[in-house]
Amino acid sequence: MDSSGPEQQELEMRLGHVFQRPELLEAALTHRSHSAETGRPELAESQRLEFLGDAVLGAVSAEWLVAHRSDWREGTLTKVRSRLTNAAALARVARKLELGDFLRLGRGEEQSGGRDKGALLADALEAVLGALWLDGGAGPVREVFATWFAAEIAEAVEAGGDDNPKGELQERMQRERKESPRYELVEESGPSHARHFKAAVFWGEDRMGEGEGASKREAEMNAARCALDGLDSRERP
Repeated sequence: MDSSGPEQQELEMRLGHVFQRPELLEAALTHRSHSAETGRPELAESQRLEFLGDAVLGAVSAEWLVAHRSDWREGTLTKVRSRLTNAAALARVARKLELGDFLRLGRGEEQSGGRDKGALLADALEAVLGALWLDGGAGPVREVFATWFAAEIAEAVEAGGDDNPKGELQERMQRERKESPRYELVEESGPSHARHFKAAVFWGEDRMGEGEGASKREAEMNAARCALDGLDSRERP
């Protein structure tokens, strides 16, 4: 991407911000695979900007929730903020922005479909938010959040603090491991009027938990609860 070309102007229009330091946006959009191929380590700043953007998005989303949901307690606010800032939500927003079209990728990453990889898009959006913060402060980031995260905000607010173990596990896996859990029905038994189901949830080939219930959905929810309990127990000192 030419740091002063029409591509930058198009993305700036979508973001609602003209960069005073265009090199920040250039760095945010430069993947480390491109920096490695070109031998220009000075462009490999996207990861540092991701780090900043992650913190910035957490603060801006928390600010929005506190301002708009005065009836929610801290636990609910934390759950909803997690839904707004996990990798899956970031990838969806990045795709709406068509951010993949603006990325600077190495040839190998380009050929492997990097422009539509969820984890790569999520990281790139965080880097862009970090660049926005450094160039214009909180204002531009708030504008991007209100405009481009609108659908995510509406869905997360509607769900609120409802018990949703499958959603919580999905968010946690996307955030910590950049991958979604997979559910399998492992057993179905009982007469037609009283069926009984057993489901398991996997991360790759690793069986994370099992659950049972009177419906497939209930069994999957209980499997997700089991997986969450297992993750929590591993994290305790």
